[in-house]
Amino acid sequence: MEIYRVTKDSPEWLFKAYDYVRTDAFVFGQNIGIEREFGHDEPKENANFIVIIDDNKPLAGCNITYPKPDTARIGRVCVIREKQKSGVGHILIEEAEKWIKEKGFKHIAITSQDRAAGFYKKCGYLDSDKDPSEFEPGRKPMTPEEKAEKLRTSGFICVVVEKWLD
Repeated sequence: MEIYRVTKDSPEWLFKAYDYVRTDAFVFGQNIGIEREFGHDEPKENANFIVIIDDNKPLAGCNITYPKPDTARIGRVCVIREKQKSGVGHILIEEAEKWIKEKGFKHIAITSQDRAAGFYKKCGYLDSDKDPSEFEPGRKPMTPEEKAEKLRTSGFICVVVEKWLD
């Protein structure tokens, strides 16, 4: 198993590997529209991804951003459908935490689908009452009515889980 830290200077195939994992996990696995999944990506020059590849096949990936001076955010965490619940997600989060810690950050927020919060709790994260918009520039807080509609139409809402590193 190879773990790659992807930045703006990484080879293009690593960006494509991450896109493949996102497409499998979110577009095919959760029926999220392709435009919705990729329509708001940050510019390549801001890239900080982790990609896990095994036997020349992309398995998992996540994006790391730094929305506040003291906080790193892990987002777009995804594992291909055939490898979900195999432990590769835990490896992915551990590697992201390691890179974040090396950069000197102690606080991590993950914005996630509410249905994935249990996975993050197993990784040592705690529920937060913060709104995901606090960690996602350009995103507006949702009203209770918007949250109810989102839950009705997509089956999930976004939540925040947090962890403080030693």
